Amino acid sequence: MEDQKDIWTDDYMGRKPSSDFLTNYLLANAYVKVLNVNSPWGAGKTFFLERWKAELSKKHVCVMFNAWATDYSAEPLVALVTCIEQQTKDSLDITASEAGRRAVDITSNILKKAAPLIAKGLVKKFAGVEVDDLLGKDGGDDASDAAGDLVKSLIEDQSKTTKHVEEFKLAVVERLAQTAQNNNLDKPAFIFIDELDRCRPTYAIELLERIKHFFELEDCRFVIASDSIQLAHSIKAVYGQDFSSERYLNRFFDAEFNLDNTNIFGLVHGCLPKIPSFKLGVNITGELDERNLRIERKSVRYPDKNTIISDIEGFSENSIILVGLCRYFKVELRELTNYIKQIKSAADTIAIEGDVHFFWLAYLVFFKASRAEEYSTLWVSEKGVSSIERYEENKSNVVTFSFTDHLASVSELASFYMKLITSNKRERNIMAQSVTGWRENIYYSLNSADKMKTLESYRGLVDLAYHLK
Repeated sequence: MEDQKDIWTDDYMGRKPSSDFLTNYLLANAYVKVLNVNSPWGAGKTFFLERWKAELSKKHVCVMFNAWATDYSAEPLVALVTCIEQQTKDSLDITASEAGRRAVDITSNILKKAAPLIAKGLVKKFAGVEVDDLLGKDGGDDASDAAGDLVKSLIEDQSKTTKHVEEFKLAVVERLAQTAQNNNLDKPAFIFIDELDRCRPTYAIELLERIKHFFELEDCRFVIASDSIQLAHSIKAVYGQDFSSERYLNRFFDAEFNLDNTNIFGLVHGCLPKIPSFKLGVNITGELDERNLRIERKSVRYPDKNTIISDIEGFSENSIILVGLCRYFKVELRELTNYIKQIKSAADTIAIEGDVHFFWLAYLVFFKASRAEEYSTLWVSEKGVSSIERYEENKSNVVTFSFTDHLASVSELASFYMKLITSNKRERNIMAQSVTGWRENIYYSLNSADKMKTLESYRGLVDLAYHLK
């Protein structure tokens, strides 16, 4: 990620403008010490923070702290201090090498100043350094007096340890300023906190409290990625369901920015591999050239607000279907990446026999992953179509695809495939008399016993692909 092109080369969700906007916002508003980047789990927060940090690192000191990776620590302050100490080492320091990256410099002033604020044994447990080694023989008594449940007592009565708090803050400021000077970087420094919503509730709360009480510093900005809704639930789990967790969270954040995940067209267009597929005939753009219509104008159906269309050049029918299923099944970005992997893995086997019926394969992958009770009855005799319709009625978003003279819902498409699979040869012969449009296309693409057998095999392949993570 040495240059801008490399940093954002796979930015299919168009996150770079958000990072530029937030950088300017934080630099122009010094009072915003802690920014919360809010988005549900699996919605791309880690991608955003990593790329933003890489961009900012060109001009500012940046530290990335993975809260979940240190969730085992009994005291988040030790973990955070150690992370800052490690990531701001001078490049000439031997412990800054790959082999010594996890080492803790016992001469580090920032860790020395943190020691009196932390129960004595916790420094050794997490950082592997004795408090007496950090502070010296005389300093050890000071740390012993401060041992026990000292961080909590600090929060309750800071007046007792104001000296230690101020010395610690000064040590952090000096370390960040020195790192900036050594690397010819500008102030302020940025500390990114990721995966907070995956932590134990108590650890997440304690980390926020430590940042609030010990890190409100000049020339330092915190960017915390979290799912605020999930975090609020975690706080309620600790303090009780009647606790005002939303108001409690607001005291830690000076501002909040919500990632926009509504437009996934770019992501799908960039990530979905080419799969040899049978074409349903979806009208991708939704535009209709009436001069070339061979049907009466009154039968033309124009897209509505629920119809999935795209004006991206080269956008494929498979991509339109995938976007529609994401919206239909209410899928987040991280889940989508895994579903694409499962679809491709199953398609690799199906394609040996011919073109893949992409809609049906993708629909089954999404439906199975939803873990909805309707999927368990999908293959029960005579319940398949009703299971599909019941899911659409009770759990899905409304989604349609454009076929010029018809707007077909996901349920209509899936139900037709299910009817074909569950019907016998005589029943399929009768169906031939009434199928039209996209149904006719599907019907005649499955005009042999071998092709029907292949379609029936999708179920087993989806079951196998489901185990890919």
